[in-house]
Amino acid sequence: MKYTISDLQQMYRSYRMKALFLLLLLAAALVFVFQNHILTLAALAFAVLFHLCVVRPWQKKYVNAFTCANLEHTLCPKLNTPSVSEKNAVHITPSLMQKAALMPFHQTSSTPLLRWELSGQIRGLSFSLCDAVLAQDFKLVEKGKQRVHMNTGVWIHIELSKDTGLNFRLLDENSVPTPIRMDFFSEESLYISSPVPDAELAKCFVLYHPAAEDTPVLPNRFLRELKKLKDYTPGYTAVSIHDKQLDIFIRNRFLTRPVSVRQAPTEELLNFDPFPELRYLLDLADAL
Repeated sequence: MKYTISDLQQMYRSYRMKALFLLLLLAAALVFVFQNHILTLAALAFAVLFHLCVVRPWQKKYVNAFTCANLEHTLCPKLNTPSVSEKNAVHITPSLMQKAALMPFHQTSSTPLLRWELSGQIRGLSFSLCDAVLAQDFKLVEKGKQRVHMNTGVWIHIELSKDTGLNFRLLDENSVPTPIRMDFFSEESLYISSPVPDAELAKCFVLYHPAAEDTPVLPNRFLRELKKLKDYTPGYTAVSIHDKQLDIFIRNRFLTRPVSVRQAPTEELLNFDPFPELRYLLDLADAL
């Protein structure tokens, strides 16, 4: 493990000491208000610089360290991987995401933003996942101003153990804004929509497949496992299946959870599973 609970507690104490010193600087500036305006301005200026150059960077360092340790203690053992990549996603790439043809996104040097990637083996499957921020272009009217919707969530890529012979996209209507989704599939490889073969899923999911191919026959077990995932997760799921490739995007779910700097790190917080949907995703993959 890169960080132990002792390391985090030490970092947290150091951060608290720096934050306390910042409060003392502000208190001194308040006292100087009644004595000397020059000293007041000097104290405030030093407090601002101390906050920007010391307190904020140290806070970010602590939050990142806690996030890394949380993932190493919870998801890494399940994926049989020793570490997590904070910034540089290697297995989940923009080209892989484009190949999945699940949703549009604008690609530049800064987007999509892929962070906190984990990759490993579980139940004999090659499994990768990361937090993703996707910039999706849209217009409110046909000739209107180009706007950008930031779609955030977890992207999961699974290499299945066998070729499914399937090629379809199944999206919760809330996983991608409807105008963006409809424009994408009307232009992307001539995809067309078909009825979802399950009454419950049909209330909120839409099915797409290549126009040149027959409507796919979705396995009943796969539909049952997808309903379990839908009922469990507070996010919105989009699924892409193409032969042996399974890609899933869950909007509004993240591997990283908010880290409070008001509360000291504990073993309980460190071992809190940030993404319990993992077992539902594995059952979904096993159903194919």
